[in-house]
Amino acid sequence: MRVALEPIVTADFYHLEEWRLARGAARKNRTSIYSWKTSGRANWLERGYSCVDCLGLVELPQGLPDEIPMLDDGPA
Repeated sequence: MRVALEPIVTADFYHLEEWRLARGAARKNRTSIYSWKTSGRANWLERGYSCVDCLGLVELPQGLPDEIPMLDDGPA
């Protein structure tokens, strides 16, 4: 699934069970895989694979920071 992470880039999103597909795409495209982390209402991207508090995996260009803050969820 393609998602827009404004204003950074357009990225591919993978469900956790698609980690092999994500890894293959990252190797082929020379990109990095980030774990989309969530805790409470907070959201951020963390370089690498991790299934703890993880919503899914995102393929992004190399050279970005190890942790990328994202917008937090609004009030319920």
